[in-house]
Amino acid sequence: MIKKKYLSFNKVSLKLNFIMITPPIKQGIKYSFGTASLGLGLSMFTFGAFLKSSGFTIWQSFSSTFFAFALPGQFVMADLLIAGGSILNIFFAVLLTNARLFPMTINLIPIIQNNKIAKWKFFLISHLIAVTAWINMFASYENVKKNNRFEYFLGLGGGLWITSILFTVLGFVCSDFINNRILLGLVFFNPLYFLIMTLSNILNRKLLIVFILSAILGPLLNYLSPSWGVLIAGFISGSLGFFYFKIKNDR
Repeated sequence: MIKKKYLSFNKVSLKLNFIMITPPIKQGIKYSFGTASLGLGLSMFTFGAFLKSSGFTIWQSFSSTFFAFALPGQFVMADLLIAGGSILNIFFAVLLTNARLFPMTINLIPIIQNNKIAKWKFFLISHLIAVTAWINMFASYENVKKNNRFEYFLGLGGGLWITSILFTVLGFVCSDFINNRILLGLVFFNPLYFLIMTLSNILNRKLLIVFILSAILGPLLNYLSPSWGVLIAGFISGSLGFFYFKIKNDR
């Protein structure tokens, strides 16, 4: 009887531990609720308003950010749905639009790698990898202990994901009360935020290498191949940046 009670108590404890918000998660959530949330939130607000004006339902708007969480891909998906594109066309268009997330994920994994954490959890957390979460993680991860970085990113990415969902729905609800010119201006808030974040970290030697390579290769390869130049330049610079980070973290 005592053994059964003990086992039952252990099961309850495991469940509570699984949902417990640890200090690193709290730290990540706290970091996300700043300028990062503001920049991303305003862009998602505009997207929600766009979906409302395009005839989508509030549940479709909610589901778009809940399941996709990649604004460029969400816009492409919505545009193709409006145009009557086939499911196959939409799939490949969104896949190519969000292809940037693949090298970003590869670049991030060495930073949050922890052998004590089950591999399947890394597949789940990959849903939270977006440009805003990625750039803020690289701006702050050095202040977090290596063993805590997975949970820290869970809080950071999760906070931004929830913010995006809320602002998408809020934009949908408030779209009838806001001038279209104001909404158009809000679209540029997040790219401006990315630019400021990049410039603020330009003195970081690791990012500076990637930035300089991109600045040199971008115009050169774009001149040689306007269709593929920027993509190839980003691939080369990002790959070199990945190997640099990997070597740095293995030491």
